[in-house]
Amino acid sequence: MEIIFVRHGESEANLLELMYGSSDYGLTEKGKTQARKAGEILGSMGYQPDRIIVSSLKRTHETLESMGFSVDEAVRDSRLDERHLGDLEGLEFRHIHKEYPNLFKEWNEDWLHYKPGGGESHLEFQTRVRSFLTELLDTHKEGEKILAVCHGGTMKTIFSEIFQYEEEHFFTLEVYNCSLMRFRKGEKGLIFDALYNVDDFCQRTAKNS
Repeated sequence: MEIIFVRHGESEANLLELMYGSSDYGLTEKGKTQARKAGEILGSMGYQPDRIIVSSLKRTHETLESMGFSVDEAVRDSRLDERHLGDLEGLEFRHIHKEYPNLFKEWNEDWLHYKPGGGESHLEFQTRVRSFLTELLDTHKEGEKILAVCHGGTMKTIFSEIFQYEEEHFFTLEVYNCSLMRFRKGEKGLIFDALYNVDDFCQRTAKNS
């Protein structure tokens, strides 16, 4: 089995610098361009997925479409959704810092268990993503190629789970818009195989065009 995870392209909320996870924002034009480049990377690899999985959120669907695939081909799995941030969803970061000056201090003091009103704690989010990974490993077919379009926090959690990192390492990882992470199945689980940053790819192709 081989699986490639792709983060969605730049979203409207990324551009507006909003706190968001489960809110359903679409892509910007830049995000769609990033997604097309991600599709080109897959094409240059000759990667033809046997199975496609997306989160339940629009930005992953628009990313998949811009990559050259149909959402109708994909299975939607909400376990791949970004962390639900409850009452903080859709607020500007500068507004949060101004109106709730102690919020991030309280969050950092117990970040694993901190749960915004109506949202998820990091541990709940981690458990949800782990459930997806476990099922994936239990149900894959020999030689199957899988494409999963999801979110930055989801991919960081997947990376941490596979490498069995301590939770604190979550913050040492950075997953840019439309980054691709490739894993293959080994004897003892998934093996990290490659990482592609679509912005680096865009710069290289621009220089060569």
